[in-house]
Amino acid sequence: MNRSKAVWLVVSMLVISSMILTACAPTTTPTPAPAAAQPTQAPVATKAPAPTQAPAPTQPPAPTAVPPTAAPAAPKSKDPTVFNYQAFSIDPDTLDPATDYETGGGNILFHTMEGLLTYDKMETGKFVPVLADKIPDAVPTANGGTQYVWHLVSGAKFSNGDDLTAEDAAFSFQRTMLVGNPDTAAWILDNAFFTNPDTKAAVSDITELIKSDGSLAGAPDELKKTPPAKLEAACKKVQDAVGFDNASGTITMTLDKPWGPFFASLAGGPWGYVSDKKWVAAQGDWDGDCKTWQNFYGIPSSSQKLHDKVMGTGPYVLDHWTPGEEIALTASPTYRNGAPKIPRVVIKQVKEFGTRFAALQAGDADFIDLGSTADWTQMDTLVSETCDFKTGQCQPYKDANGNANPTGIERRWTGVPQAARTDLFFDFKVDPASQFIGSGKLDGNGIPPDFFSDLNVRQAFNYCFDYQTYIKDVQLGDGEPSLALTLPGMLGYDGSPAYSYDMDKCKAAFTASTLKSADGKASLMDTGFYMQMAYNAGNTGRQSVAEIMAAGLSQANGKFLIAPVAVPWPTFLRGNRAHLFGVSIVGWLEDFHDPHDWYVPYVSKGGTYAFRNAVPDEMTSKYQDLINKGVSETDPAKRAPIYQQLNGLIYADAPLIILPVAHARHYEPMYLHGYYGTLAGNPLLMLTGGAWWLYTKD
Repeated sequence: MNRSKAVWLVVSMLVISSMILTACAPTTTPTPAPAAAQPTQAPVATKAPAPTQAPAPTQPPAPTAVPPTAAPAAPKSKDPTVFNYQAFSIDPDTLDPATDYETGGGNILFHTMEGLLTYDKMETGKFVPVLADKIPDAVPTANGGTQYVWHLVSGAKFSNGDDLTAEDAAFSFQRTMLVGNPDTAAWILDNAFFTNPDTKAAVSDITELIKSDGSLAGAPDELKKTPPAKLEAACKKVQDAVGFDNASGTITMTLDKPWGPFFASLAGGPWGYVSDKKWVAAQGDWDGDCKTWQNFYGIPSSSQKLHDKVMGTGPYVLDHWTPGEEIALTASPTYRNGAPKIPRVVIKQVKEFGTRFAALQAGDADFIDLGSTADWTQMDTLVSETCDFKTGQCQPYKDANGNANPTGIERRWTGVPQAARTDLFFDFKVDPASQFIGSGKLDGNGIPPDFFSDLNVRQAFNYCFDYQTYIKDVQLGDGEPSLALTLPGMLGYDGSPAYSYDMDKCKAAFTASTLKSADGKASLMDTGFYMQMAYNAGNTGRQSVAEIMAAGLSQANGKFLIAPVAVPWPTFLRGNRAHLFGVSIVGWLEDFHDPHDWYVPYVSKGGTYAFRNAVPDEMTSKYQDLINKGVSETDPAKRAPIYQQLNGLIYADAPLIILPVAHARHYEPMYLHGYYGTLAGNPLLMLTGGAWWLYTKD
């Protein structure tokens, strides 16, 4: 799931330091020493007085007892009824669960909607039922497919009071497959349910049921020109694959093949959530009629009927969304598992990390977004105890000098599994009208739209990126170079080839490029180029990527110029989809823990990033056979070599820059409880800040 860049002069790297206020003790005025005795004239002798009785000696007073030092007061929440979250960007792309495919909207949908199942607390490969009463067994079908029969729980209601029905659940899955284009998560369900009759590959867009060559994928206007009978036949296939019986409260899902990661596919995000069919139709969206589904396929997120509204069975309901300011959720009056312990959530947009940090210090925020791992240094100044994610054990925090911080207000979890990564993608076919490519020509003032179609250019960019500087100064040393676009430890990852920072190879690759200046007279090295590199505003980690990239290119040739530009998140997504960026820096949070969920979006035809960056068919076609073999093989020992071979092809083609992966940390106030050991601690959900309805406050 996708979640922006680089003149990073190494000597001016952004390092956020903690601010230490030093109190100076007042100077003590010394007490003057008594004057030395001086000889005086002897007094005239007088008669001595009669002796008197010496007074009885007195006991010195008992010393005043020193009161024990009071233990620092435990931090308390200012308001235990509100979870205050401050983020650098709050606006979702859309709140339509069938099409939202980014963490902004997923954050809200995760807390307002539910699916048939979810993860078993912190496990990424085990599941528990939610709207289903149990996890069903897979039953082979006569034609080699697989069938699952789900029984719904009784008594579940949507937040408007409507009863949940089997028809609602079936409709929700049908709708996701039918209205989602290649830029949505519909591919996850399409992959699982259907096989392309000609290519024998898993279907990546539902329009392949009409034209198997994929030419209708992402082309809603062309789809509407299709003969009605073919449109209805495709819709009927989807409805047959996900049937229902309201009387028995069952949904029957029939896959045309076995699919290993099926439960993970349904548990990962909004594409598996259940909507109220009557409510969806009442908003003017698709009502389930197979004669009209094509009219709702591929609608831009900003124009969708459900763009800014949501109706689910989850623990919260949307109270309001004020774009660019805040989103508020309140406890659902119909949630069957009881009201959340914290009945209200307020998410505020605060762009500057320093302001968010100050709010956390003051107790006005319970959770804040970090701009990047560079913010760990400052966050650590607030830490009182540090905890090991693997063991759950916590102990007093000590800084690099061995000093404890008993007055700290934060708890820090280290060793949190990483389920996301950020990478740098090349667009092979930029819109010629894009303002981000300057003149649009190789004349020193821009780049041509097909600039990254040149393999030498892509390889040069890979060699010019300073991976170790990124790890050291941005990831604070808590990262590692990547060997593949999957996560460390996944099948086929170890032993795969990878690029490293090498200025000589960078210059050599640029020199080898056959690109010529706009007038055809000068080489790329002689002409130079200029482009803007957009990143989503507030994400200082992605800003750093752009700056490091710019610094490396400038070192290779002073005529190679990149200007980082901050762009609001929704605008960034629209620009990425419209092919406005020659290079984009984007994150991916895996939908399910399997290599397949990385290769399909990155390099498969119609995959999210392959689609957005116009990765050529000649590349995706040679990857596809290995992707198909990898997901259909059930023996891990046989899957690994398949993915190693695939990693070698991707390395040779260099369609992207695979960046180092950072290890993760989680910070929370000492008064907040419910993260570790619950669904909130699942690494696949870590970018949401946790499952808020499971939290409690002191």
